[in-house]
Amino acid sequence: MPFLTRDEIKAGLGLSSASVAEDGGVQLNPDFHIAGGPLSLRAEAVMVNAARLLASSGVSFVVESSVLSHKLLDALLACDARVLAVHVVAREPVIDERLRARAAEGGAADRQLSSQFRRGEMKRSIFDPPGGVDAVVEVDTSEAGDPDIDPIETAVVALMR
Repeated sequence: MPFLTRDEIKAGLGLSSASVAEDGGVQLNPDFHIAGGPLSLRAEAVMVNAARLLASSGVSFVVESSVLSHKLLDALLACDARVLAVHVVAREPVIDERLRARAAEGGAADRQLSSQFRRGEMKRSIFDPPGGVDAVVEVDTSEAGDPDIDPIETAVVALMR
C-alpha cells in the first residue's frame, strides 16, 4: 500500500536543492529548517497532488502528516475518497518532553517547534482533523509501548464495506 509522508517528501525536495558543505557534508537550503516555510508548503503541494492522483485512480493509500490540511482533504473528497483520520495525541508534558529531546538532537525545525510549544503557540486544536472526514480515531501515545491499533483496524474495515 502506498505511504505518503510530508516530511519524507520535504527531505527529498531539500536534498534535491542541497549542495556540498565545506566539510564534505550536505548543506541544505536555509528554508529547509523553517517549520511551515516555503519548502514545507512545496512539500504539502506535492503530497496533495500525489494523493489526488492516487485517489482519482481508485488506489487505497496512507498519508502521514501532523496536520490534515483542508487542501489535502478537499483534494481527496473531490475524488470521492473515503477518509479516515487517525488523530494521534499525547498529554502536554509528554509532548514537551518529546519535543525537547528532538530539539536536543540539533534540528533547527525541532528547536523551533519546541520553543513554540513552550510559548503556548501549538494548541491541540490546530492538529484536530477538519470536518468532512468519514471517520476519526483518536490514539493516545502518552504511555510507553505500542498504542492499541484495534480501533484503527476496525475503522478501516468499516470504511471498506
